[in-house]
Amino acid sequence: EIIPVEWAQWLDQVFKNKDFDLTIVSHTEPMDIGIYTRPKYYFQYRNAGFNAVIESLNVTSDPKLRYALMGAAQAILAKDAVNGFLFQLAKLGIWNKNVVGLWENSPVQANDLTGVSWNN
Repeated sequence: EIIPVEWAQWLDQVFKNKDFDLTIVSHTEPMDIGIYTRPKYYFQYRNAGFNAVIESLNVTSDPKLRYALMGAAQAILAKDAVNGFLFQLAKLGIWNKNVVGLWENSPVQANDLTGVSWNN
């Protein structure tokens, strides 16, 4: 049975007290794969091999090697079935046609306005 709960209740019951059998929540933070190395995080996931991959990722700057390490980490998570990924939330943006520089597809969960201007 799926029981909907308010966010405050989810934070207390699931996130803080880890009292759940299954939870459905929107994890929308990009590049937060390191959370799986935290043994006290609400997943309570432990895998030394995964942690080693993330440690390597954290000290690697070569883009190709980073992609390979991220892929390896994701493969471990998928094999261990830590989470079930249902879908990715859509990003909907509507703005005046004279506003230029907004990201059409956001790689991060923020509205970066550093490159935005008004085109008259």
